[in-house]
Amino acid sequence: MVFVEKNAVNYIGNFHNVFIRRLDSEANRLGYKLIVSKSSAYRVEENKHDGFYLLKNGFADGAIIFDTREIDRRIDYLVERDIPFVIVGRDNVYESTSFVNLDNIKAGYLGAEHLIKRGNKSIRFFLGDENFTVNQDRAKGFIQACNDYHIKSELRQIDYGIMDPKTAYEKMKNILEEEIPDALFVSGDQRAIGVYHAIQEKGLKIPQDIAVLGIDNIPLSEYYYPALTTISQSVRKMANGAIKILNQHLKDPENYTHQRIIFQPKLIIRNST
Repeated sequence: MVFVEKNAVNYIGNFHNVFIRRLDSEANRLGYKLIVSKSSAYRVEENKHDGFYLLKNGFADGAIIFDTREIDRRIDYLVERDIPFVIVGRDNVYESTSFVNLDNIKAGYLGAEHLIKRGNKSIRFFLGDENFTVNQDRAKGFIQACNDYHIKSELRQIDYGIMDPKTAYEKMKNILEEEIPDALFVSGDQRAIGVYHAIQEKGLKIPQDIAVLGIDNIPLSEYYYPALTTISQSVRKMANGAIKILNQHLKDPENYTHQRIIFQPKLIIRNST
């Protein structure tokens, strides 16, 4: 079972699609079938249409969880029932859980540092749900870089709740009515499409008027105009790592020990910064 936060089910971004396709490919190679199910960190449902029902009744062997929160009932449920699972993200509650994760604090830091070194002083950072651990970590890194490079607090702004290209476009359009920041750091390359649209609709140029930096390095990002500077996540390695850990747990539960693998982000410089 692959559990995705149900609030994101109506909009599963390109990063999730790429990651899940890689999971599916590796799972099939090992003889497993992958099923994607909506879920909520706040409660676990056990109706017959839910992935937890399949796990509880032995119709599924293990789980991979996306979009974790600091307090996540899905993790509690799986730990309490000793069901094999791996987190794509992090978990600070249990010492025995396994996860694969990007160093998201470093990703936030790396992005802010790049924009600052390019001479940008006024920087806004677009993030999704404030309660997701990935966004909390990226915000920490961003703030740390701004502090290290002495960017004044009034010149840096974190905007949460930017969930898709539409909300990115609407937020950017509203910002441009009031100010023209030097740079936009967008958590999610696909959301950057909305930022591009608002900037270009205003008659401004990227990066001459506003620099734009993304995160994910989705295949489409190099075909934006201008090509999007972004931070790459090791999707192939992370997906393969998650399946490998889960397979080890399923095949040899007696000798299984939890694993926590952190992958490093990589800056991909193109033409938007």
